[in-house]
Amino acid sequence: MQEEQPTQGDFEYTFSNRPKERPKINSLGQFGILIGFTGVGILIGSLAGIVVWKLMTGASLLNIEKELLNPAYANAAKMMQLVITFFCFFLPAYFFTLIINRKPLHYLGFRMQMSSRQFFYLILIAFFGLAVSDALAELNQLIPVTKAMAVKFKAMEDDYNKEIMAMASMKSWGDYIFSLIVIALAPAIFEETLFRGALQQLFIKWFRNPWVGIIVTSILFSAVHWSYYGFLPRAVLGLVLGLIFYYGKNIWLNIFVHFLNNAIAVSALFFVSKNGNIPKEAIDGPAFPFWMGIIAAVLLIGVLVGFKRECDRMNFAVIDHPRE
Repeated sequence: MQEEQPTQGDFEYTFSNRPKERPKINSLGQFGILIGFTGVGILIGSLAGIVVWKLMTGASLLNIEKELLNPAYANAAKMMQLVITFFCFFLPAYFFTLIINRKPLHYLGFRMQMSSRQFFYLILIAFFGLAVSDALAELNQLIPVTKAMAVKFKAMEDDYNKEIMAMASMKSWGDYIFSLIVIALAPAIFEETLFRGALQQLFIKWFRNPWVGIIVTSILFSAVHWSYYGFLPRAVLGLVLGLIFYYGKNIWLNIFVHFLNNAIAVSALFFVSKNGNIPKEAIDGPAFPFWMGIIAAVLLIGVLVGFKRECDRMNFAVIDHPRE
């Protein structure tokens, strides 16, 4: 009997040869499993991070909150963050997917189907996204809140900026390369694996609506960064990353854009720093006029449309020449 040929609908979420899933667990059950793994990951990651900190610094754990702001311990803080994010984001997503699918890495989007045109579009997306992000940051500050909440949010933002300034202290090109790997690349891999590879796919199936799944994931993605004044920029970044994964079906494309976004920030801090000291105003980034953000948003949408068309072309190419 002749094997039935695949149709375009067979590739709505993945490329060819989608691996068979394990015995069905409903969406609520899957979400509970993922949350459980994440909770365990946070606990183990925190303990592992403390061990790394102690081994690298020898400093007392009683003053760790204060010492994290010490530029002298910048590399130890970076390694601590690397270990914690690995346990909190990547491992929970991997073990969760291992339960629901026989090929976890494939399910999470670690595939090799990509084109140079996709990367060209992604560079433009990252570029226009910077201007949109800055405009949204300005808009975020205009949202009215009570005086007490404003004081609390400002204190949280100041603490976050102090941690970034201490961790991003870079005195040499070696420190810069190390920071690119630990602050830019590793979080891009670990966060995209959890939020786009695991959570977004779960929510799309749960709500049976791609847009709802992508938006809910984007809100959670922004919320875990605990920054009120950065909530809108990160939520929209999450939305763009969600669309990239939904159209491209390849987590490496997401990692590339996420890395670019982080790397631009790290590079800017490195080149404006003097002897490892970062000016406070450098944390805020460039100030784009609001009208420039609107123009960038229109261009960003246009580039996303072009990216989708290229991804559709890639999908049909895979259908015509399926890979094992």
